[in-house]
Amino acid sequence: MKYKKIVRIAIILTGTLVFMWGVPALVQLATSSPQKYPFVYYSSVIEEFCFRETEGKNAIKRDASGRLYNDAQFDSIMPMLYYRQLSVNGKMPDSIQGRAVTMPEIRQKSFTYRYNCEELSTPSMDLYIMYESMPKRVNIESPGDVFRMKDNIEFVDVESNRVNKEKSLLFATELDKRRYTFPAQWLQGLMTNRKPYDEGYFSLDATGQLFHIKMVNDRPFIRNTHVSDSMDVVYFSMLPVSDKRFYGFLYDSEGYIYILESPTYQPRKVDIPPVNLHEDRIMIMANMFFWTVYVNTPEGRYYYALDNDSLQRVDQTFIAAQPGLWDKTAAWLFPVYLTFEDRDSKYLNPEFHFTSWIAFIMNILAALLFFIFARKKRKCLYLQSGYVLLTGIAGLLSVLIIPDNK
Repeated sequence: MKYKKIVRIAIILTGTLVFMWGVPALVQLATSSPQKYPFVYYSSVIEEFCFRETEGKNAIKRDASGRLYNDAQFDSIMPMLYYRQLSVNGKMPDSIQGRAVTMPEIRQKSFTYRYNCEELSTPSMDLYIMYESMPKRVNIESPGDVFRMKDNIEFVDVESNRVNKEKSLLFATELDKRRYTFPAQWLQGLMTNRKPYDEGYFSLDATGQLFHIKMVNDRPFIRNTHVSDSMDVVYFSMLPVSDKRFYGFLYDSEGYIYILESPTYQPRKVDIPPVNLHEDRIMIMANMFFWTVYVNTPEGRYYYALDNDSLQRVDQTFIAAQPGLWDKTAAWLFPVYLTFEDRDSKYLNPEFHFTSWIAFIMNILAALLFFIFARKKRKCLYLQSGYVLLTGIAGLLSVLIIPDNK
């Protein structure tokens, strides 16, 4: 009998954990909706943030001062965004802010960049492709091998699955000559041939030094950027911009963002507050005059306008996140619930979430109803009512479904 009680208690505890995950997951599926923010872009004409948001079937276009615009007017105040439409209509200005503008220059100076917090924690295969950075043909061609780089660098032929010892030794010798220290902490690059040019990879070695690694005319090109002499680099994101102004974006341990200028490897700080690499999402829409930077946080979305040349902040605004139906429901029904999927990666990561003390009102109500209507022995009734008081709906379902020992 004693062992039966222990088994039943274990089953109830397991059932409670299952309901702590299953019931909130079903409720969230029924009530959750994505956070909605307006489209925002900084105008190079009126030098204000401009907003486009949808209300029902209508699109409202306005600026930060509250002035409303029709489609044509909205296009005209944002020529860096709608230059194709303005050009077709014959309304594209030939100069902005006293500076002559041409279509090729607009395209060359414009780029879009995105950072997702999943990049830091998503598992990687640790197999990389080394493209030729000075190809003989216009298009970048994929090589017949891949390489791995952890305790050493090895190139592996994809057809025979054998190590190319000659090529591996060539790169290993150059890495050793440049005092690269294994094991590598990470490599960051773009493993696609659908890019305007190739700049290889940036890698953080065991000592925290940031190296540039690429292949030029079938020979290794290895450089210590010495960026780590002045900052604690934690992440790098490659971005092949058309004007080759910089290699990509650097992130330091404090959350500040820098561009790594080409070809000097000089870091230049982006004038926005530090970000949380494990929670925030970033998007940059840049043109020849200004950068519009989005930073999505759990609290809401921050918008920054930066001067293109100095990267100094010229304006900023913030839109707070609005609690959705799921947030309101969870605050009343589930003081604690369990999830298994990490929202910032592809890993399974069990985690308890605490919502609000208000939800304990539901626990009290569930415990009272159980105490009044459950047909249990007095001692068992007190114990199980207390358990429902602590665990709420999950505990109530568990003790109701799992039968008593006979």
